[in-house]
Amino acid sequence: MDLQLIEYLRSFLTKNNIDGLIINSTNEFLVEYNMLELNSRYHLTGFTGSTGDVLFTNDKIYLFVDPRYHEKADKEVNHEFVTVVKLPLNKSYLTALDELIPLYYKLGVVASKTSKKFYDALLQRVITKNGIIKLINTDPVIDYKKDSIKEINYNVFKLDTDVTGVVADDKFVKVKEYAGDAFGIIVTSLEDIAYLTNLRSYDFAYSAVFPAKAVITHDMAYIYTDCTLPYIGSYFCVKPLCEFENMLKNADREYIYIDEDSITIADFNLIYKSNTLKTSYLKLLKTVKNEIEKEHLKRCFEKSDNALNVIREMINSDTIYSEYDYSEALKEAMFQEGAMSLSFRPIVASGANSSVIHYSIPSKEKMVENGDLLLVDYGGYYEGGLATDTTRTFIKGEPSPEQKTAYTTVLKAFLNAYYKQYTKKSSYFDIDKTARETIEKNITSDYAFSHSTGHGVGISVHENPPRVSSSDASKTKILENTVFTVEPGVYKEGWGGIRLENTVYASYEEDKVVLHSFSHFPFEIKLVDISLLNDEEKTYYIKWQAESSCTM
Repeated sequence: MDLQLIEYLRSFLTKNNIDGLIINSTNEFLVEYNMLELNSRYHLTGFTGSTGDVLFTNDKIYLFVDPRYHEKADKEVNHEFVTVVKLPLNKSYLTALDELIPLYYKLGVVASKTSKKFYDALLQRVITKNGIIKLINTDPVIDYKKDSIKEINYNVFKLDTDVTGVVADDKFVKVKEYAGDAFGIIVTSLEDIAYLTNLRSYDFAYSAVFPAKAVITHDMAYIYTDCTLPYIGSYFCVKPLCEFENMLKNADREYIYIDEDSITIADFNLIYKSNTLKTSYLKLLKTVKNEIEKEHLKRCFEKSDNALNVIREMINSDTIYSEYDYSEALKEAMFQEGAMSLSFRPIVASGANSSVIHYSIPSKEKMVENGDLLLVDYGGYYEGGLATDTTRTFIKGEPSPEQKTAYTTVLKAFLNAYYKQYTKKSSYFDIDKTARETIEKNITSDYAFSHSTGHGVGISVHENPPRVSSSDASKTKILENTVFTVEPGVYKEGWGGIRLENTVYASYEEDKVVLHSFSHFPFEIKLVDISLLNDEEKTYYIKWQAESSCTM
């Protein structure tokens, strides 16, 4: 723990006359995977997860983490200073934060790192307790660490149409068609801008985007950035990022449209008044993949499957390797297969560590011994700037009956969710329900399935929409050519965990919705108890293994 940073923040509370301050994990572009050196929450707590924010008070540091990170947070933080608030599956960070805030509370919020949507919801909670929110202009943690933060130089390149299928000008025209009478659309999601422009960069960790903001009018898309960009198209004009603020201040507010999820409260307050897009047009466009993008993803996942072979070869050898050895070999294999970057830090977790859902720092000391499970969750970016995401669980040596039962239960959940006959009225919620009910019926309650069944995949490895979960947000119809994961899992602390994940796309075939997997890596035969599969599941399992890219 950096005790001087803690004292600095306590002094900051006093100077600003506030009782508490939210310390964010994201940056001013509200990215999910923020570099650790730019991650304020990491500097304060040492927690390396991709999400999870902090409420800092004079005497407490509350770290809020969802179920994916419960064990990880416990392992990484100093509990003398940090209180880990473990959110259950269907409890939001906002609700948990509200429960901790007393009456008449003065809460500080960094305006440039808080979305308008979250700010509005939080403000309502604070007001009902006769409290106030004070907007902070700069992040005090980054101010404290600024001398050690290196500037990033972004190499931005343009994608060919053989991986995008559509030129940027045609995307602009499509947005205009969606927008109708909307005059100015503010775009601050980096993924949306990368999609619109067909530009990518791999200089920011675990992403394919570059820092920029944009406004789309009837005549032109203005891209505000300090990066050097190649030619985008005839409907695009590039301006310095510093001019974005003046544009907002001087915009005709009556005709400005924003996406509350992706615009910060700092940017919104410069406009002061606007209309609101219920769903971003660009989000809708990039969620549905065209035929060229799907064909490109098929090639990417073939390369990704090939890379995973190194794990299978290592674990089936007589040599004992560490988690770190497996992780390094996998990363090397991914780059040999053509990956330009990783889409997230690979998870390579063995034995009891495999119950840590987002275990992301493989150990050089933890050797994968006979009888150990090895959970491998990995993904990369290839030449088209779309992410891959796959998970397999392996076994070193021979499995125990409990390991086979748990693995087969997860396999049953995947097979049922994947092969089920859905209709055009079915929702992503139905996919989650099928997987979750299969697990609940087939395994004891000491195992937890404590994450959603899936998420969208695109320029971001966690694209939204769609969501595949038990939340109301998932109760939307499955759209043709949407790409998302199906990844059931079970976890028991101190014992281990099993997850099987495939990225799929949905197609409409007559009146049915059929799922198709991009990955074709086989399941682990040694871990399958065929007697636990019913006749239908046996047929599914045989079909998958027969069609896999590298059967055993």
